[in-house]
Amino acid sequence: MKAESSGTSELENFREQWKAEISRQHKKDSHSKSPATSANISNASVDVKKSLELSEESIEIEVPSTFELTNTNSDSTDPETISHKALEIYVKAVTKEREGNLSEALKYYRQALKLDPTTEHSYRKQLYNVVNGKTIDQDSESFNFFTKHLEEVPQFPYIFIGEDYEKGNKSLEQQIKDDNSIFNLINSFRDLQLDLLPLKPNKEVYIAKLPNELIVCILHQLIIRGDVTSLERFALTCKKFFLLSREISLWRYLCEKAYRDNSLPLAVSNVLIEEYVKLYYHSDWKRMYIERPRIRLDGVFISTCNYLRPGSAENTWNQPIHLVTYYRYIRFYSDGTCVALLTTNEPINVVKNFGCDYKSKSFMNGKWELSDNHILMIQAKDPDLRKFTFHLIFDLKSTHRGRHNKLTWIEYYSINNFTDERTDISLKNEKSYFFSKVKSYIVVW
Repeated sequence: MKAESSGTSELENFREQWKAEISRQHKKDSHSKSPATSANISNASVDVKKSLELSEESIEIEVPSTFELTNTNSDSTDPETISHKALEIYVKAVTKEREGNLSEALKYYRQALKLDPTTEHSYRKQLYNVVNGKTIDQDSESFNFFTKHLEEVPQFPYIFIGEDYEKGNKSLEQQIKDDNSIFNLINSFRDLQLDLLPLKPNKEVYIAKLPNELIVCILHQLIIRGDVTSLERFALTCKKFFLLSREISLWRYLCEKAYRDNSLPLAVSNVLIEEYVKLYYHSDWKRMYIERPRIRLDGVFISTCNYLRPGSAENTWNQPIHLVTYYRYIRFYSDGTCVALLTTNEPINVVKNFGCDYKSKSFMNGKWELSDNHILMIQAKDPDLRKFTFHLIFDLKSTHRGRHNKLTWIEYYSINNFTDERTDISLKNEKSYFFSKVKSYIVVW
């Protein structure tokens, strides 16, 4: 009993001392100007508070002489000075990150971005210019510290410049090496035993019962309709389907149809295409189909044009202005023919029935030819204007939405079939054509 009572009294004394200490500490904190200078706070509390203050404090750090400002007498509020200072701090952060000191790097990153939120963009731009030997906007001192920075971390630019920069600076030998790496990776898949396993054990995968040759035949029937998108979606399913979708015979068939020279016999045209893919694409038929310019046949090219026309009024004080909108359509076929239309009807009313048997005014039938330098030439005739042949010349381009989906005007003129007189047609109100895929269109090779 005595031992128990003595233990209880010691506990009560400890509690009283603890309460008194907290009370004294609270009074000191309330009268102190800087809470972080209190001598009674434990070492752990001091460290935590200092780390918090570092993360929130204003940008007042000492940068090594390598990154010092060239004009120390300039006004600290000058936007150029602040941007320069932020850029130097950002370089310091990059260096710390490369050294593995992530805590220091994070601190410098935060400070640089507080000074100038666009400093990361400025850093990438400066670094890109230095790497490519271009003249940068900053003074020579900036060029020097960037050059020294590159010497210290030579691999860093390829991380921050981005994938496009790295690809653009690859030599042809390096590109071929990368292509071979992809080729070796695919071959490593071929060496594996690839089986289709059901997600649920009690469910059968019926397509797994088909031999690979039969699946390739099914894919061949799929692309006969020109539905290459479905072929790529099929490839995303699994490794086995990915390999089957890269079967050479599939992409060779597509190339032979897409780049067929209708002025030559089929056998001769195929031989020329085979020589072309060996010479320029290292026998990679899929790469040739993707990169080489070609006319898309599974949709229609549409141009939306506008112009202003003055209207008539009873008095000259209020004269109306009319905005006139019209559309141009072009649809191409694999046999080298095409149809073109000029109308005020909107695409929703035209596209679904637009073909060789379309009945309308300003409807033309023609032939097209695409050169390897992206130049598309069309010769078309209007049944209502039989004595004229219209020549439309375009530049085939790609956009961010896809490849080979834009036609920009180069020239537009007509030739009188009886006198050979040429008449240039104004392109003032004409706009570029953009491709729109139409699901109901069936590609006939």
